[in-house]
Amino acid sequence: LSNRGWWDEQAEKGWRKSSRKMVLEAFEQAEREPKPPPHLLFSDVYLEMPPRLRRQREELQRHLETYGEHYPLQHFQK
Repeated sequence: LSNRGWWDEQAEKGWRKSSRKMVLEAFEQAEREPKPPPHLLFSDVYLEMPPRLRRQREELQRHLETYGEHYPLQHFQK
């Protein structure tokens, strides 16, 4: 590309700068979106949830009910 004059150091710097800007904007927008609710950690994996996962889901729920003030739950979907 360089030999044919289609690409040079200036084009590379411009491309890197615009690419970095696009990636950072995408991250910024994604971080503003509410996160999925914690209970989705346990769904869409098995047709029937195994007992061990059911227990873990219940433990997580109890933990969040007890210590929820220590987690940014307001950033999660309801």
